[in-house]
Amino acid sequence: MNEFFRFRLSFGKQLIRLHHTNALFFLFLTVTGFFLFSTVFRSSFPELRVWVKESHIWVGFFSCLPVLFYVPKARKHLHALRKKKPNRMNVYIVAAILITFIGSGLVLTFHRQFPPVVNTWSLFLHDAATWLGVPYVIFHSVTRSKWFKRLTAKAPQKKEIGAPVVIDEKQPLYKRRTVLKMIGSTAIVLAFLPAVIKWVNPSFSLNGSTKPDGNRLSPLPTPDAKSAPPIGGGRRGDFRYYTVTEIPQITNDNFQFRIDGLVDRKASYRWEEFVALSRSVQVSDFHCVTGWSVYDVTWEGIPLKTFLEQAGVQSKANYVKFYSADGVYTDTLSIEQALMSDMLVAVLIDGELITQQNGGPVRLITPKMYAYKSVKWLNRIELIEKEHIGYWEQRGYDKDAWVKSL
Repeated sequence: MNEFFRFRLSFGKQLIRLHHTNALFFLFLTVTGFFLFSTVFRSSFPELRVWVKESHIWVGFFSCLPVLFYVPKARKHLHALRKKKPNRMNVYIVAAILITFIGSGLVLTFHRQFPPVVNTWSLFLHDAATWLGVPYVIFHSVTRSKWFKRLTAKAPQKKEIGAPVVIDEKQPLYKRRTVLKMIGSTAIVLAFLPAVIKWVNPSFSLNGSTKPDGNRLSPLPTPDAKSAPPIGGGRRGDFRYYTVTEIPQITNDNFQFRIDGLVDRKASYRWEEFVALSRSVQVSDFHCVTGWSVYDVTWEGIPLKTFLEQAGVQSKANYVKFYSADGVYTDTLSIEQALMSDMLVAVLIDGELITQQNGGPVRLITPKMYAYKSVKWLNRIELIEKEHIGYWEQRGYDKDAWVKSL
């Protein structure tokens, strides 16, 4: 028996150190996670976001180590908690949160090994663990702190003159269940607040998808009968927006679309000429390397293959380089990849002009590849001999952008 109590005392000290270590890890992961989720951060600090993501992943790996180290000893500790249901329940809840974070985080880290639908569900679970788990862990930490116990202790009461003042910490002003209800109610209000605001004001969106378009172009392209209504039935899912620089504003005066390099016939189009080109319609899914997807999107535009055939590809040309109107974003496809039938220079999405935030009025669509290959604000196509390393590939993204098929 004495040996068991010595184990509990020793394990208790180890558990405290483990709690402190995990608390630091959890704090770092929480802060960086919210940064990665933030639309403003993604748009304002795209290069820094890459480093934040990498540090988030590595710290996530390190946070698993102390947990795994103490798992063999934890069984005896749980045995001691069998008669303490609240404590036991806290352990189970925290364990469920950690398992969800670790499992979904591993899938998102090695997303190339899984089909998009698995990545989508993993991102959903990761977000759910964040929005539900983080408040619980904060609540759990706060309510167990000494200052919180003092704060919720009853005010001193004098039974008679000259009697000593006693604060009974065992009789808090608010019971734990009451505080939990208050925090839970607040969390529910905050969770549903965006939906209520959007119902009152339809132009509201967390991702800014309904923000007024900054591009000013005329005439607008007339959608094909397959685009309006969209033959795909309308896209399922929401886009999350990433930018490299400030989003360019495109008008009739500054719009120009060029095809040059190792071609027989260079071409340049003003907006009026470009919008008059013959277009085709296709339905495809849109997959981001960060785990989210938008399904059944109806795109309308000019097949990339058509542009290349009309320009005449010279024998020295091995790659196709794409330029963005922001002056920074570039990427490359091989000639074989560029000639695939579903590579599209898109103008319309679900029968509407592609918005400024979503890379419009013209963007590349590469359905079988991750979206960082789908260059936004596309304004130039150049055929080159040697491979060019794109903006995101220079910052750690894989040159092999193929999406794993089901």
